[in-house]
Amino acid sequence: MGTPNERQHPSRRAVADALRGQIGDGAKYPPGARLPSYRQLAAQHGVAVNTAMAAVQALADEGLVTIRPSNGSFVRDATERAPTLPARRRDLTVLRDRLSRAKRDVAEAEKAIAVMLEELPPEGKR
Repeated sequence: MGTPNERQHPSRRAVADALRGQIGDGAKYPPGARLPSYRQLAAQHGVAVNTAMAAVQALADEGLVTIRPSNGSFVRDATERAPTLPARRRDLTVLRDRLSRAKRDVAEAEKAIAVMLEELPPEGKR
């Protein structure tokens, strides 16, 4: 699905997706494994260091990794992978925005139906 911010930054999304896959199967990065440094990730994926940092931060927001300043980023055990507060807040905000758009769409449809009904001749007359 991707958040609106990820759609604006496909490089970050691509790096996060690649790491997510390597974490998910556990072959390359099992629980407890240290991820490569931001510089190494940037070089591996051909992106800027800030892009690599944003990708790892996205994984941290999802609860897949823990970032330890000055120590690195580490894969969390599956039992510890509850969504973090920023991820939960982001997901709830996205859902709230969708609901708000759906309400507007329904209201507009109701108005359009009311206008069309008003344009019809009264029942029994054609």
